[in-house]
Amino acid sequence: MRYPMMKFRFCPRVGLALASLLFLTTYPASADDGKVEKGIYYGPENPTEYQKEKCQLDLYLPAEQSEKFPVLVFFHGGGITGGSRGGPNLSDQGVCLVAPSYRLHPEAQCPDYLNDAADAVAWTFKNIEKYGGDPDRIFISGSSAGSYLASLITMDKSWLEKRGIDIDKIAGLIPVSGHMITHFTVRKERGLEAKCGLSDEFAPLYHVRKTPFPIFIQCGDDDYPSRQEENKLFVSMMIRYAKQPDSEITYKEYPGTHGTFGKNQEKKDDFAQFILEKSGMAEPSGMFGEGRVKAE
Repeated sequence: MRYPMMKFRFCPRVGLALASLLFLTTYPASADDGKVEKGIYYGPENPTEYQKEKCQLDLYLPAEQSEKFPVLVFFHGGGITGGSRGGPNLSDQGVCLVAPSYRLHPEAQCPDYLNDAADAVAWTFKNIEKYGGDPDRIFISGSSAGSYLASLITMDKSWLEKRGIDIDKIAGLIPVSGHMITHFTVRKERGLEAKCGLSDEFAPLYHVRKTPFPIFIQCGDDDYPSRQEENKLFVSMMIRYAKQPDSEITYKEYPGTHGTFGKNQEKKDDFAQFILEKSGMAEPSGMFGEGRVKAE
């Protein structure tokens, strides 16, 4: 089924910044019988004290396995002003979680946090095999602000090319209710109001292109209207202009607001199913692809 054409409106909602700050800012992960490695520095040489503090990641590794396991890099939310590292821990299903933290506004300014996100992904490509991970099965994701970071450094290949990495080698991208236009914190740093729907080089939407990896987008059915529309517009442009195959992009909404739908069990199950399915660890469910948009 082709994605239907529709009208989009970008409208702010009262409390946008606060609500985004509260959305999954802390996404705790438990060991689940696997091994945990915490506080691994991933940043550049000769870091500042703030980089030493924030450019760290935690690894949640599956119990000992005979084969290399798939890897999920997950960036936390918090409006790029707060939050702490964590993410969906699927180690009991044989998936490694890489959970980075990154520098935050106002101590950091764009593109500091984007450089951190790119450094964390580059570290994963270059080092995860030493921990038993498969560098050919790396998935990139994040919630809210973390989703924005994940989407931008993935859709704009230059962020990882500068670090000697071909981002097109990832196994999949999973944006979870993130901005597809320029993030409101980036706009705020420029003195722009939230109602300014800017889409420039710091917007994933600006870098729409055909990708060799699949994309699965999740939003709440009572999410910010503008957030839903940004992501639907991204899907529409990927299919219509970038000629993304219908089989390689899916959008789905789940019961809840921006701050609550992440607790929905179906949302969690679909997230895990996408990774397991695209890793070859689960049979095709028929849930993903065909330009599928499940909304309203």
